[in-house]
Amino acid sequence: MSGPFVSCGLLVILGSLQFTAAQEPSGKPEAPAPKGIQAPIPLSKNSSAGSAWEKLARGPETAADLQALATSIAAYIYVAGCHPKTCTVLVTNFTLPDGNTSAYGMQLADTLSRELTSKEYKLRVIDRSLLQAFLAKERDPAQPDHRAVVSWISDALDARFMVFGTTEKVGNGLVSLSSQLIDTSSKDWGVYNAIVDLGPLNSEETLEPVELFAPLPAITTSSSGETLERSGVNGITIPSCTYMPNPPYSDGARKLRLNGSLAAEAVINSQGNLENIRIVRGLPGGLNETTIATMRSWHCHPALKDGKPVPVLVPFTVTFRLY
Repeated sequence: MSGPFVSCGLLVILGSLQFTAAQEPSGKPEAPAPKGIQAPIPLSKNSSAGSAWEKLARGPETAADLQALATSIAAYIYVAGCHPKTCTVLVTNFTLPDGNTSAYGMQLADTLSRELTSKEYKLRVIDRSLLQAFLAKERDPAQPDHRAVVSWISDALDARFMVFGTTEKVGNGLVSLSSQLIDTSSKDWGVYNAIVDLGPLNSEETLEPVELFAPLPAITTSSSGETLERSGVNGITIPSCTYMPNPPYSDGARKLRLNGSLAAEAVINSQGNLENIRIVRGLPGGLNETTIATMRSWHCHPALKDGKPVPVLVPFTVTFRLY
């Protein structure tokens, strides 16, 4: 397995420094996406796990509402042989078909989480505020489009079962929730699928995407107190970096077989050093930390104003690929 190297060099595009950290070729195939399985009929108190498996429904179930969905989820967890007192369940943010999150989707996830908490099954439902705090710290929206994302959240918050959901308009103003329960302890990630017809949105509800994180505070000066200039305008040049070693793959990201891009920004001061390095949109598995640590070693030719070096704030896009 070879070490990291820059595969495409340094590109300067619209003032943003972009490069690809092509990492560690591997003959191993990428981890498969979670497999779907047929959904079990909800259990009554007197139902046995064996008889429930004999009554598997074809395709996704249809749940009447979120309360019925919570009952079905609890039943599936029982069928999976998870003892309620030791079984941890996390409801993630429900997304739109494009992966973004809406306030309405988060509200639905909060409601389902409360329903699961209040059920007589006494499941250990993880507080969703812990999920929000974790994602905000990592500055990662955690769109559930890859097995790595599920593993990352599951490990971090000790969740055996995770509930994902997608909300979308299905016609005549009606909204549908497609939900999925994943058992992260199962080798093939056994999945329970259900659809809930939510009806029309009321006047205060919207499926417009929202940002999960508060904007980062503005940086206006360098650490030495110099006012930041804007590169690429009013004759101010764009800095060019002369030493940019790749951020290495973290052990966590390698374990997750993770590919993706993160957005960072930093002040390139008048000496050409990077300071105030921070992640704008991150990646899981420790890649934020390896990126920041490596960027501290970078060195650049500073931006120039009237021939004199000046500090500027520069965005960076770092792309990681295992191949």
